[in-house]
Amino acid sequence: MRHALRQDRPAAEDPAALRRPGRPRTADDEAIAGAVLQALVERGYDGMTVEDVARRAGVGRATLYRRWPTKTAMVIDALGRGRFPPPEDPDSGDARADFLSLLRTVQATFQREHHVMRALQLEVARHPEIGVALSRDFVPERLDVLIGVLGRAAAGGLLRAPSDVELLAQVGPALIWQHLALLTNEPDPDLPQRITDLIFTDRPEPRRRNR
Repeated sequence: MRHALRQDRPAAEDPAALRRPGRPRTADDEAIAGAVLQALVERGYDGMTVEDVARRAGVGRATLYRRWPTKTAMVIDALGRGRFPPPEDPDSGDARADFLSLLRTVQATFQREHHVMRALQLEVARHPEIGVALSRDFVPERLDVLIGVLGRAAAGGLLRAPSDVELLAQVGPALIWQHLALLTNEPDPDLPQRITDLIFTDRPEPRRRNR
């Protein structure tokens, strides 16, 4: 925690607690991640403290000090532990179907975690270092899956604009989030399909057999 971890750290802390954070024990993962994101939503980034997060998670403060050097690092790690996992590439042999499946997963995640995303949106504006960390440590791993699917589609001549698959990979999640959060609309179950239709070329009509 950038401020709380450094200011609240006990003076006589064990030097072993200052080592780079490793993977938390499985038993603590979900509890700590949930506590961090709950505190972020309810109290904001500035209002989060080591004491509050530790109390919510049912762990000691030293556990948090050992694992994360900054508040930002703790938030980014919490996001990736169950709430926003990296999607798996379906790789079904049908790039269009794979892309649509991934967008549906994105939409379901955004709908489920919209309160966390709104909190992040506010905090990124107040604390640019959070946006930097998201762009460096969180977004690429998730975006790469979409880029991979679109790369296969581009190689097969399936995209309307195949020259910039990285930009196209960002279009789907951005439109879904805008529709859900910025426009305050009811979730549109057809939105992933509509976005896919914008990005992919039309499927060829099946040829009729000559009688």
